[in-house]
Amino acid sequence: MVDLFIESGHASINKHDETLCGDSYSIKKNGEQLVAVLSDGLGSGVKANILSTLTANMLSTMMLNRLPIDECIETVASTLPMCRERKLAYSTFTLACFTDSTVRLVQYDNPDAVLLRNGKNYAYDTGIHFIGEKKICESTISLMENDMLVLMTDGITNAGIGKLSPGGWKREEVIEFLERWYTPDISPQNLAARLVEAGNVLCMDSNDDDMTALVFKVRPRRAINVMIGPPADPKDDARVLKLFFAKEGSHICCGGSTAHMISRYLNKPIIPVEDSGTDKVPAIATIEGMDLVTEGIITLQQVADLAEQYVSDNRLSITINSGNDGVSLLCAYLFEQATDINFFFGKAENTANDDLDIGMDAKAIVINRLISSLREMGKNVKICSTFLLFICRLFFYPNFYYRVSFIGGCNLQPSF
Repeated sequence: MVDLFIESGHASINKHDETLCGDSYSIKKNGEQLVAVLSDGLGSGVKANILSTLTANMLSTMMLNRLPIDECIETVASTLPMCRERKLAYSTFTLACFTDSTVRLVQYDNPDAVLLRNGKNYAYDTGIHFIGEKKICESTISLMENDMLVLMTDGITNAGIGKLSPGGWKREEVIEFLERWYTPDISPQNLAARLVEAGNVLCMDSNDDDMTALVFKVRPRRAINVMIGPPADPKDDARVLKLFFAKEGSHICCGGSTAHMISRYLNKPIIPVEDSGTDKVPAIATIEGMDLVTEGIITLQQVADLAEQYVSDNRLSITINSGNDGVSLLCAYLFEQATDINFFFGKAENTANDDLDIGMDAKAIVINRLISSLREMGKNVKICSTFLLFICRLFFYPNFYYRVSFIGGCNLQPSF
């Protein structure tokens, strides 16, 4: 699956009045193999959290090391701590191993995973075998572009019992819901959030069990290129912009001085978008050849704040796409649409920010906060800092463009 990317999203809601969630998930990757486990511990609260966390982490680690599934399950079963009250050490799980263009599904006592293909439920073949007394359902599925695999715990299928859905949320009803919300552009995070939120509505905001959805989507990689600030030396403008526009994907700029630089380079006017601003969010503009043109630091500060919330509040995806202002649109590009993000960070000082006391250090802090959150979302983020670009081009590889990846420091990597 060279040109495709496995994107994931998850959402969960704790049982009413519980601090810890009894459901846990783990996603681990080693080369071309990605292993995910969704587990539901017996009961709720601390004990359930311990059981599910151990199950998810142990299973994913052992499967990543290609141990036999029987050995993995037996090891987990013998390791889980016994519940003193129920005399059981029990945790359900759904395991998904993605390799190349296939996924191996191993399911134990969780609701059956749903596979959406072309927006409709796809009935995959399942084999059954027993490991001790455990009934294990196993499937191997060849994947296609835009397939979505939905894993869930029984808090979702039991949603509404005794409330708005006396018999629970039946599988066929869950499938109907997923098919109704599916679009080719929907992100796995958005679908997971909508599924869990719908279960919460059926429970009237007082669910009797933890609810978790873990969703995967097979999608093409999509690059988003973001220009923030011109180079310190205006003589570098054309060279940097040539590199910027040579990158595949969408092109976005943040900041008035950046927009004017691009306008001059493309010889296209900046056209303000009427009624696109709010009391808190500056207006956006358009430039022919650009996908989005926003204001700079005020917009970026709000996007960085929302990125941190997005990581911690997995249902924010539902509302993030609802606005047409600069912050909402930039969030949609970065959080929902991108797999790869290239930041072009210029070093020119903006005199318009002098009264606001916003210097390069303040901008760098905002950008680093944003990048940290984007990486937590699983995005592949790279940065081009134009002053380092100039030095590397001058002294080392004049024909190559250098990216600077900030992962605990600077690491210069040539990009051909």
